[in-house]
Amino acid sequence: MKVLLVNPPSLSVFNTFGLSLPPIGLLYVAASLEQGGHDVVVKDLAAEGERLDDADIHRADVVGISADTTRAGKALAIARRVAVTGRPVVMGGPHPQFMAEDIFAAGCVDYIVKGEGEIVFRNLLTALQNSDSAEAVKGLIIKDGRHLIETPAADPIDVEALPFPARHLVDLHRYRASMADRSITPVVTSRGCPGACHFCSSSSFFGRGWRYRSAESVLAEIDEVYNRYGFRAICFMDDNFTLAPPRVEQIADGIIERGYDLKWWNLSRVDTIVKNPAMVAKMAAAGSTTVYLGIESGNEETLNSLGKNIKASDVTRAVEILRENGVESYGSYIIGNLNESAADVEKTIDLAVRLNTNIAQFSILTPYPGTRLYEQIKDRIFCRRWKFYDGLHIVFRHPLINRHYLQFLLIKAFVKFYRRSQEATQGFKQAAGRGNLSFRKLALCAWELFF
Repeated sequence: MKVLLVNPPSLSVFNTFGLSLPPIGLLYVAASLEQGGHDVVVKDLAAEGERLDDADIHRADVVGISADTTRAGKALAIARRVAVTGRPVVMGGPHPQFMAEDIFAAGCVDYIVKGEGEIVFRNLLTALQNSDSAEAVKGLIIKDGRHLIETPAADPIDVEALPFPARHLVDLHRYRASMADRSITPVVTSRGCPGACHFCSSSSFFGRGWRYRSAESVLAEIDEVYNRYGFRAICFMDDNFTLAPPRVEQIADGIIERGYDLKWWNLSRVDTIVKNPAMVAKMAAAGSTTVYLGIESGNEETLNSLGKNIKASDVTRAVEILRENGVESYGSYIIGNLNESAADVEKTIDLAVRLNTNIAQFSILTPYPGTRLYEQIKDRIFCRRWKFYDGLHIVFRHPLINRHYLQFLLIKAFVKFYRRSQEATQGFKQAAGRGNLSFRKLALCAWELFF
């Protein structure tokens, strides 16, 4: 079958600063469909200059659309364009799975894939080709009249057996994310998360079990990215790349043995860094330049309420270990947690300044569908315009902080952190400059933020 896979455009606030990467999840689905003998076209509307023409839709037998929460509205707009042509619309991603009734209520989606899409989508296409009932396919949500039919969950995917993402289906030169002045591309080496963070839907979407690829498999993909596509920088997009330190060391050893001039970025838990300084040293020797740490807060009561289960004292030590090895730290903070007062938020901002990580990201606590947080406070939610679920807007009534003041505290956090030194201010200006800022981009960004 001829399949069109569409990635909706990103919010302009991200594109403004040049933060665009290939849609690696959709490219995994594309690779699986190609392996099944289907003719696949990928349209990534988040890539600069890409557009979806009517001819693209008319050439397809089936159209698949990926959707996260912030882009749910954009995904449905695409689905409406497709639906009027009579093509079946398949939607995947975390938001459709957890908000299926809302998605089907729009009247333009035929099937929703639950969880990982590679095998489920391929099995659905087989059923459609053979005119079989889709209800026999595991991992789907289907609307039958006024009722939703949810088929049994599909078995977890063996990530070792998956083909590499179909990078050849997108123009990799359209993406502008960079690290150390090198174009960067994403690589995913595991799925699932054993953590139970209240604000994250990863364990609900992929499962609590952690499924990881062997070091040999990861190195084979690095070989392809390095030699076939010419990338000299990689971002490992796993929720926790360092969950198995011996595997990380094997990957680092493989990079060193190959003599690759490679820079890379990954996410890690604070306690993993503290417990494994030898791993960090080997990562640095293999080209690791930046580690993203979910610090979230300096208050242990807040950390426990979020399900982080880390000690505040470990945060400082983790940043120190990275700094000792010449690795930059990217600190992520969540403000406005349910037990926090305005004074507590101020302490988190002060912590960020004191830690002096190279980069800091501040987000307002956001109840994404599919999280325990969403279920806990859904009666407090006053905004269901999904585009505002971006961590930059407050969408629920906070029990202790006025929502306008909390919005002010977010701005204060960024200003205070990036004005902490002349070096920090210059670093922010350089990052902004890489996005090729223009008045048009800034105007679009402002529109997305406020309207």
